[in-house]
Amino acid sequence: MFMGMAVIFIAAIPVLAQTGSQSPETSSSLSETYDSWRVACVGQGEKRRCAFAQRQIRKDGQRVLAIELAPSDDGGLRGSLVLPFGLDLEKGATFSIDDLPPGKPSHFQTCLPVGRVLALIFTEETTKALRGSETLKIGTYASDAQKEVPFSVSLKGFAAALDRAIGLTQ
Repeated sequence: MFMGMAVIFIAAIPVLAQTGSQSPETSSSLSETYDSWRVACVGQGEKRRCAFAQRQIRKDGQRVLAIELAPSDDGGLRGSLVLPFGLDLEKGATFSIDDLPPGKPSHFQTCLPVGRVLALIFTEETTKALRGSETLKIGTYASDAQKEVPFSVSLKGFAAALDRAIGLTQ
């Protein structure tokens, strides 16, 4: 269920951006930008769900990647990563922070019309490391040429966006 909600948030961010001028206390939705990240919240009855996301789009308008994360009760993060088609499903994706070596590969969960989707679960330890870092590097391989296809996610504004998402959901 969470992955489905995450993909909805990623798709809804441009719509939510239109409501950014309302106050957080009175609006049923909210959108704020923190450097490379956008915090988006939607009201669900008395509870508010907040996530923060980053989308990268080429000059021709094609989406390169979309990542969305939400704070979890254990101090970590849960979310989704959407990458383009044409990547090797078997090899999945590896993640590394700044210049640290990559961890074990994560495998794609599904493919949707928006691209290949990976469910993300970052531990509290990883979340702390992300707070003080500059770049989340994602390593993938092209399915046809077996050539490495790297992606890079800026962590500029990550800590502020995470803190805001936590604050808005409490």
